This record gives sequence, structure tokens and C-alpha cells, in this order.
Amino acid sequence: MGSQGNNNGVKAQWTPDNHELFIELCLEQISKGNKPGSHFTAKGWKNIVDSFHSIADLRYDRIQLKNHWDTTKKHWKIWHDLVSDKRMKWDPDRRSFGADELEWDEYLQENPEAAQFRFKELLFADKLDIVFASTEDSNGKKVNCFTGAETVSQKRKHNNYYNPDEKYLRLEEPIDAKPESERFFYDAVEPIPMQSPPLKLSYSIEECIKCLDSTEEIEQGCELYLFALDLFLKKEYREIFLNLKKSSVRIAWLERLQSNGPPLPLS
Repeated sequence: MGSQGNNNGVKAQWTPDNHELFIELCLEQISKGNKPGSHFTAKGWKNIVDSFHSIADLRYDRIQLKNHWDTTKKHWKIWHDLVSDKRMKWDPDRRSFGADELEWDEYLQENPEAAQFRFKELLFADKLDIVFASTEDSNGKKVNCFTGAETVSQKRKHNNYYNPDEKYLRLEEPIDAKPESERFFYDAVEPIPMQSPPLKLSYSIEECIKCLDSTEEIEQGCELYLFALDLFLKKEYREIFLNLKKSSVRIAWLERLQSNGPPLPLS
């Protein structure tokens, strides 16, 4: 597999397992006091890089892991702002939003990047709350991220956690110091489903275009994008498109229709 062994000069590819491993290593360094403020110390980063290599057998350097940190933080911030907004009525117990269609439309007009979380949660949101929010509780005590004596490395080895055959979380990271690619595809893993009554979709063309624009795998203006716009003229296609929860499935469906021709006339 191209992601294993010596990865110098190769873009980082992230499986869901490795993404969670990275988060856990960050939590471990926070618990050890190696993130006194908003950034890890040099020692903290060295420990993360070394542990990631040891456990995952991937030689991602500090720049690659820092790029992953920056992109993960960006998406956490979008999610955090969304669930913190009183208009959206996030219920952490039921893990669902109580906002109606108009409230969603208003929020997405102001925060279009939040569209990716309309029908699914941020992956590992609870852990990321600890990583990126304050590391102290209301009493000023350090958050104890690990209750056992075992390190992440020990736990992973005992549980045979790493699965080298797992599909990639399609997030590609540059090997230079530029910001990480914005393509952070959480739908490459099974998202935590939203519970409680789902939002009632109106299946409007506008709603479909918003969903299409949030599908970052499809470049706006490309042939597949324009083909999808034509499909949205037909309500039946709009219903199918919006009810497909994974962007990978939406893309496969669009490509199939583009290749074979839509079974229903568009006129």
C-alpha cells in the first residue's frame, strides 16, 4: 500500500483509524502538559510524530501532521459554532438539531461551510472538543484524558487497533508548509447518524444546489456538476439526490446517470 513504509515525498492519506489515532495522540500530549496554550511544545510534536510512526508505521513528518491539525481544527470550529448557535437548537442528548428549514437556511446563508454538517455530525466531535477547547474544566483542574496507565501506543498494540487494509479517508496533505487541502471528506467513514425526527426536505432546486456545492469532490462548473443541475429540473431526481447521505454514493449515482443516460426524461 502506498501509504505505508517511508512516505517522504508522498502526500499523506488518512484512514478513519489513523485520523482517530492522531486525535488520541494529541489528547495524550495534552494530558502530559505538552500543550500549555493553543499550540503543542516542540517536545509534544516530537512525541506525536514518533508515536504516530511507531503505531501506524507511517513516516508523516511534523509539517504533514501540523497540516492535518490545522484542517481538523477548521472543521471543528465550523461544527462548534454550529452547535453553539441557539437558533440551531442542538440537543447533545438526542444528538440532533431542532432548527426548522427557515432557521437552517438563514444559518447557512451566513455560514455556508456548515452545510457539510446538516445531515451528519463531525467525526469524533467529543474528542475534538477536548483537543481544541480549553484543557481545563470550570474548577481549573486539568482534564484527565486518559484514566488508565496505558499509553495510546500500549492500548493500540494490545487491541490490534491499526488496520492497514482500511479504506482511506480521502484527505490529502501537502508535504510543504502550505495549508492543508480543504478536501476533508468525513463521508469516507460511517458518520454518526442524526437521531430524532429528521428534517423534512422540500426537495427544492435551491436545496439540491446547496448540497451539490458542499460536495467538494465535484468541482463547480465541471461536466458532472452541470449534468447534476439538469437533473435537478426533475423532482424525482432531486428527491433521490437529497436522500443519498454519502457524497461518494451521490457521485456514483450521478456518474452512472451521466454514462447511461437518465431513465426519466428531463423535459
